[in-house]
Amino acid sequence: MAWSSSNRDARFNPGWERTRKRILERDHYRCQWIVTDWHTGAKHICGYSANEVDHKVRAKNGEPDDDSPSNLWALCPYHHSQKTAQESAEQRRMNRERRKEEQWYSHPAFQ
Repeated sequence: MAWSSSNRDARFNPGWERTRKRILERDHYRCQWIVTDWHTGAKHICGYSANEVDHKVRAKNGEPDDDSPSNLWALCPYHHSQKTAQESAEQRRMNRERRKEEQWYSHPAFQ
């Protein structure tokens, strides 16, 4: 997607910068992504330097995002891009299924 045509800023509430700063400070500017140690299986936070704030659960169907502190976390650029890629792949899969269903029911036999 070209960022020049993106409307992502329209999703942010007017106080987003203040909220973002609060979350980064709460999380001590450290990535909160949960990682699993390959050798021991122990789980811990990433802990790398974080400068991005992300919604843990993104709003569905055009609803506004939940900007409550419990739904926000600081992420490093790597984990933020990983999460965004996962969400994008899931959205593309859902769009594909929806288009396939719409195409099926647009067949003349169903008209």
